[in-house]
Amino acid sequence: MKWYRSLATLLLAVGTLVLLSACEPSAVAQKPTLMPLPTFDERVTTETPVPATATPITPTPDVRTVEQLCFDLDKFWNNNWIEVINALERVHAEEGTCGDKDPAQMLYPAYYNYGVLLQRRGAISEAIAAYQRALEYNPGGAEAAQALKALNAFTPAPLDACDEEAVATALSAIPVYIPQGRGGFVKLAANQFAIEDQPFRVRGVNYYPSRAPWRRFLTETNLTTAAMELDLIKSAGLNTIRIFLWYEAMFNCPASGLVPIASAFERLDGVLKLAAARDLKVIITLNDLPDLTVRPLYTHPETSLAQTLYITMRYRDERTILAWDLRNEGDIDYTRYKQRSTDVLNWLRNLSQQVRLTDPNHLITAGWLSNPLPTDQAVDFFSFHHWSTGAELRARVAAIRAVSSKPILLEEVGYNTWGRDYAGQSNKLRDAITAADSVGMLGWVVWSAFDYSTDVTCIPPACPSQDNGEHHFGLWNVDYSPKPVVEMLRGYNP
Repeated sequence: MKWYRSLATLLLAVGTLVLLSACEPSAVAQKPTLMPLPTFDERVTTETPVPATATPITPTPDVRTVEQLCFDLDKFWNNNWIEVINALERVHAEEGTCGDKDPAQMLYPAYYNYGVLLQRRGAISEAIAAYQRALEYNPGGAEAAQALKALNAFTPAPLDACDEEAVATALSAIPVYIPQGRGGFVKLAANQFAIEDQPFRVRGVNYYPSRAPWRRFLTETNLTTAAMELDLIKSAGLNTIRIFLWYEAMFNCPASGLVPIASAFERLDGVLKLAAARDLKVIITLNDLPDLTVRPLYTHPETSLAQTLYITMRYRDERTILAWDLRNEGDIDYTRYKQRSTDVLNWLRNLSQQVRLTDPNHLITAGWLSNPLPTDQAVDFFSFHHWSTGAELRARVAAIRAVSSKPILLEEVGYNTWGRDYAGQSNKLRDAITAADSVGMLGWVVWSAFDYSTDVTCIPPACPSQDNGEHHFGLWNVDYSPKPVVEMLRGYNP
């Protein structure tokens, strides 16, 4: 079998067992960044020398059952990557699972960490083989791709393709979207939002369903639950939600053009219809969780551009949509993640032009973490995110207005209750939104609607995730009980 041949190559290359320290993926990051891709610990805890000449090994037939193989994983994980890979490949070949964990998902970190070990021992060709094997299980794996790029050995895997019949079936499964919103589109008048000449000030919240955040949005969203959650949001006196679209959950077979996933669009259609029924406006953030490594968004935008234009064309007549946000916190891609700022900003300007051609009805913004001024040529209004005091918010707005008169939205602002600091959350948020209103911003969008439990924020196989502040920014607890901040918002009247 193929997996035996691949494993034998790695076994013969090393000829000894080695150890690597804990490699559990990091599931969530603290604000102000969103959940990153998983990372893996590259430290080596045992320095076992590699023999100058590897001794060929004849594998002993493995007669363990799937249950025994899974049981042994805990013993060998981080202690013996060859045994881990052997067990996982066996379980995968027999189409088994280890509890709720898919062995194919676990094989990516196993092969990646084995590759790290081999590379640190100087077995470069074998490390390359391990990284390449990791990418077979996760073609978008940033860690393995970065490792191969550093070794000048990276070749992106071909994009997935579907046959013509599958493409036609996928396209036929998508019904025509019928707009649900009432009234006019949100426009800008005298540097403020307006709907049919009536002022509209955003009082919003960033929204993921409490049981379907991040990658689970549009794949696991329950619309009945979403209806109840939007009722809670409306009852708190809020008038806007902001949502995020991750394209891998929405499209298949990128080599075959536009192949939408019907179930994802059914959920997105449903969320928009639910929002419209409650007279909630929606800011839709595009290009969330993009590939920045294998086929980087900013230098290989062809696939994502087509997908973006499909979305904006589909919903261009939906009046419940307030604006398109072209990229969430794109500035951290050049301040932290080694993308070139010129690539990011050129991409943003080009995408803005294309979106305007397909959808002349909706406003455009880009929610930058820090200074939004570089987005000026691409957006109708600035958006930025803020995690400190009201006084510092006033200073940020003053600095922007010293350069530009473009209106500004406070697109993310929030404070967590990690440690159950409920009064602190309410007081800090009141301070920030009062500051935003006092300086005439377009409004504010709180981060976030709900707390998240650790079993829904994780990336398999590292589930559940570690609890931290990121799980506790919500206005409502996991059980939907309101925090004191909800009552503050209900009574807030600047």
